[in-house]
Amino acid sequence: MSASLDGEAVARAPRRAGGARLLASLAVAYLGIAALIAFYVLPTGIGLDGATLLVAQSAALLVGAVLVAAVAITIRRHERRRASLRAMADALGWVYRSDVGDWLWGGSVDEQIDRSARSTRDHLDARAAALPFDSAERTFVVGDGEGSTMHSIRAVRIPLPSEAPRIALRSRRGGGALSVLPRRPSGRSELRLEGDFSDVFEVSVPTGYETDALYVLTPDLMAIILDHSHDLDLEIVDSTLHVYFSAIDLSDAVELSRFLTVIAALYDRFGRRTMLYRDDAAPPLDENAYRREGDTLSAPARTLKTRVRWWPVIAAVLTPLVPLIIGLVWT
Repeated sequence: MSASLDGEAVARAPRRAGGARLLASLAVAYLGIAALIAFYVLPTGIGLDGATLLVAQSAALLVGAVLVAAVAITIRRHERRRASLRAMADALGWVYRSDVGDWLWGGSVDEQIDRSARSTRDHLDARAAALPFDSAERTFVVGDGEGSTMHSIRAVRIPLPSEAPRIALRSRRGGGALSVLPRRPSGRSELRLEGDFSDVFEVSVPTGYETDALYVLTPDLMAIILDHSHDLDLEIVDSTLHVYFSAIDLSDAVELSRFLTVIAALYDRFGRRTMLYRDDAAPPLDENAYRREGDTLSAPARTLKTRVRWWPVIAAVLTPLVPLIIGLVWT
């Protein structure tokens, strides 16, 4: 066996051992609770006896066993999926990282969701490939307390050859990453485009950059977006195109093929449109100075004015009151 294979086996061994220990611990915990209920709570606390006690004990132990089996299946499925992603990344020459939660990913999710309420894992790094991008599964929580909701997405970052104004494309199908965030671009930033594009996407641009957005969003690019990503949310942030998929299983060949097709089309067409873009409002530099990334846009071009989505806030406030209202009505 080669040294690299030996190293890979050694690296996998702690992961397998950790998963086995977690599974064993959960099994002992669940069965311990089931045994406590079966042999102490039911006969002593509740006072059951005879056939009723036997049936109740059997049910308690069965429920414990079902919970252990469900946890075992979940853990094993998760491990198999990660192993498949790692194997796929190795085959394609990418780099796989299981957890990159300490990275700043960028985009609206990082801007609006506290760091403690978001996680990033299953990172696929293809930035050194012919089709450069990187992607990760992101989970974030919107709201607080009983009214909070958890969302999982597959986020993609595609590098662009030049910086471009902040442009957000939110699919009107709803439920995408840009739709569930606590803040949305204000109505005054919305740009109406010709044809069916504005019926499929809500397009938001910084005030004063409507013409610049039309330079990027040409009819041919809009046709590509409609053909390949009509159900996705997208946004340009400086020199990066962020694409938000639903939480898809990339170990499935069909899902992976569609995933790469979308990325290739967007990388090609967005790259063409942003390559020659220049912001006329960017601060002027000395004619002999070399303009670097970060000074090619004016400050207003980098941000979108947003407004709070009030219905999730109202839902979060009213949810705890529902049991009280039901009790009052019942009384």
